[in-house]
Amino acid sequence: MKKKYIGSSFDDFLKQESIFDHSSAVAVRRVIAWQIEQEMIKQRLTKTLVAKKMLTS
Repeated sequence: MKKKYIGSSFDDFLKQESIFDHSSAVAVRRVIAWQIEQEMIKQRLTKTLVAKKMLTS
């Protein structure tokens, strides 16, 4: 059986460049921000209202 792809994975590349942990953390933050944004849209909340509920500015 032939291999469909030649070479290492993208994760391996990021690890070789020593940026895997950083890029993973950025990706997680972006997903969480997107999920919060989607829930705000669903509940028709503004950023200001969410900040007040969280007792932040």
